Amino acid sequence: MAETTFDALRYKKNQVGKKDNVPYDDGSDAYANRGFYISFLHVPSNSSLKFKAFITAFNETYTPNWQSEEVFGRADPIHTFKQTSRAINLTFVVPAASESEAYENLGKTQNLVQYVYPNYTNVQDAQTISQGPLVRLKVMNLLENHSSRFVANEGQKKEEYYQLYNSQGVDPNKGLLGFISSLTINHNVENREAGVFEKSENTILPKLIEIVISFTPIHEHALGWNNKNRFSNQLFPYGTFLYDPANEPPPEVPATPAAATPTADAQLTDAPAPADEIEFKTTIADIELEPDPPEQEIAAIEASVVTAAAQALAATTAPVVPATAPAAQAAANAFSPYSVSSVGWYNGKLVYKIGEQVVTAEQYARHVTPSEQ
Repeated sequence: MAETTFDALRYKKNQVGKKDNVPYDDGSDAYANRGFYISFLHVPSNSSLKFKAFITAFNETYTPNWQSEEVFGRADPIHTFKQTSRAINLTFVVPAASESEAYENLGKTQNLVQYVYPNYTNVQDAQTISQGPLVRLKVMNLLENHSSRFVANEGQKKEEYYQLYNSQGVDPNKGLLGFISSLTINHNVENREAGVFEKSENTILPKLIEIVISFTPIHEHALGWNNKNRFSNQLFPYGTFLYDPANEPPPEVPATPAAATPTADAQLTDAPAPADEIEFKTTIADIELEPDPPEQEIAAIEASVVTAAAQALAATTAPVVPATAPAAQAAANAFSPYSVSSVGWYNGKLVYKIGEQVVTAEQYARHVTPSEQ
């Protein structure tokens, strides 16, 4: 089982009177083990420290530096921009809920002090500095390195900007690169409200250590505005990205499900009669109508078929119906997957022959749609 990051009883079990290993739970351990802590990574050795602490001050100072030159006869000097510097001041107190935690806190503070000293190499019996004491400082999502993330996901929905905002994780390697320009340790031994643990003769462990740090960052990416008026790293320095209506994605249009191509078995059913019982002709004019219906009834039948076909053709790229062809037959042939070979008359109704099937004109117009192109 992997060791947890914080454990108030790691180095010494809790003892009450003569009883050892008395159960004790520090609620702050569970909170810190969720990633709410401060971390330091020593770049030369790749070792890291994690402090469960209360932050009492966290300040950033951005200082634009301008060089001013006074010119004779001008009311104002000529100002030339040089750079913008950034300084970070962090103060936190490291509490101890047990002797074990007090010992661990003192050890971590000792290691942090060692982080401000350089690496040396021995050259001809002479100590020479080989590397400066660079560190990476990470304060959850408020202080971390964004050199690997330059642009947020534009085009997100408005509510997603907040939902997707997170720290880059607890890895100390994600901390901001820089160096500690000053480090102050206050052991609070004079503080009556804090006090110390008396471990043994002439040995005490502070209950509350205060650490004050001035940190100078070294940014690993360019900072400034480009010729398109966009900041070079849009996530600097806190990783947020605010909603811009110009980046709003177009509204989603529900896709219209494509209608399946109808089959003769599925759509063209209920044939009025077998094909061999009807005399089919090439055009309506060649059909012997029995009984002879009124001309307006024939016109109405043809009109219903032509109207359905015309509506379908208006929404498609079907070829224009030849003017010489019979209206109903030509319109149907122009956009239908079914081939109407001939027309006939059966029981007072106009019918079409499609392959070996027979359907009425009304059935045919009802089943043929633009989606069946």
